[in-house]
Amino acid sequence: MRKSNLLAVFTAVTMAMTMAVPVVMPANVTKAAEKVNEAATTVEGRCGDTANYSYNSATKTLTISGTGDMWDDTGLDKTMKSAKTIIVEKGITSIGNNSFYLIKNVEKVEIADTVKTIKSYAFGNINGTFTIPASVTKMEPFAINTAKKIIVKGKMDNYQYAAFGEGAEIIEIGGTANNLGYAMAAIDEDTDNTVTIAKNNNACRMSSGCLMSADGKTVYYYTSDNTEVKIPDSVLTIKPAAFYRKYITKVKLGKNVSTIGEYAFAESRLSELVANTQLRKIGRYAFSNTELSEVTLKSKVTMYPKAFDAFVKIYTTKSFKNSKTVVTRAKYQGKKLSISFCKVAGAKGYQVQIKKGRKKYRYTAKKNTIRIKTPKALKNTYNVKYSYDINKYTGKVEGKPAYVTVRPYKLNKKKKKSYGNWSSKFILTK
Repeated sequence: MRKSNLLAVFTAVTMAMTMAVPVVMPANVTKAAEKVNEAATTVEGRCGDTANYSYNSATKTLTISGTGDMWDDTGLDKTMKSAKTIIVEKGITSIGNNSFYLIKNVEKVEIADTVKTIKSYAFGNINGTFTIPASVTKMEPFAINTAKKIIVKGKMDNYQYAAFGEGAEIIEIGGTANNLGYAMAAIDEDTDNTVTIAKNNNACRMSSGCLMSADGKTVYYYTSDNTEVKIPDSVLTIKPAAFYRKYITKVKLGKNVSTIGEYAFAESRLSELVANTQLRKIGRYAFSNTELSEVTLKSKVTMYPKAFDAFVKIYTTKSFKNSKTVVTRAKYQGKKLSISFCKVAGAKGYQVQIKKGRKKYRYTAKKNTIRIKTPKALKNTYNVKYSYDINKYTGKVEGKPAYVTVRPYKLNKKKKKSYGNWSSKFILTK
């Protein structure tokens, strides 16, 4: 046999023996392989200028870390829909729009106490408890859509319209609740939810079916199913949207109520209001879209736009000079302006004023509606769009608006006009 053939046979035998011997990998190599496999279940990236995300598909946990604000519309809710736990770590200050909205099966949410703002549509459906830390001072519309339970740790001074979306079975209040009505405004009136006070909350109490401040001076929100309400005499202020969309038919104000906030009784079933002598202010839309047909005011009251509907007749126990109407509509429609306002008992007519800059236009109306020819200063140039509706109101006006005011008048013995007060300004809209 040639030498080359002997070498080939020896090599083949050696390889066979080598393959038959079990191979034992060093311990450090095994651990390294495990780390590679573990890393393969984690997806990481940026979700803010200095904020990052990490998603572990094995534990279905999405973690936000870093500092500062999250970006809006990061797309995380589209790519990580299977997440069960969401953790926002210390250092993050704002949760962006649509951050987790499409994630539907979230069972646990942890938000660090550095977060100050939760933006619109940040969270979708939470199957467990959603705790809002005391650091959060701003909750935008639909910041959370639904949850089993919502716990509010801090003050609710800047909770916006529908911040709680469709609500929760239990909402626990941990501090003052100035804008709870706003936060709850999109919840269907037939939804069964319970508002409770946290055990360590000394800022609130329940009285007469109302969630109130501990000193009894402020009504935050109505929690009862009773259709008739007597506001306690201790109350000075009824907060915005406190009775919004509630099944109430009659309200009697306590003797010291001086301020009724915007949208306070809007879209309720209210058909009777018993006022007092201390009432001084009624906010915009406070009694809009109710079943009221008339109201008697026993004091001089500032009433903001749409405080009542146009078909409501306003009586006053004071002199006619103190009487006032409420503008409910002022619309620019090409060649015509359409303006509506409340009737005033004893009025023979109304003076309507349109003011833009230094220019004033005055008209006389016999009824509580008027259609007039568009003034030249507005025609073809006026483009202001504005809304007093609860779900659209911003308080910001783009462009230079024209303001509409109305005052009632009656005729004295000499057939001369005696005027009441001007209404609050109403922004003319296109």
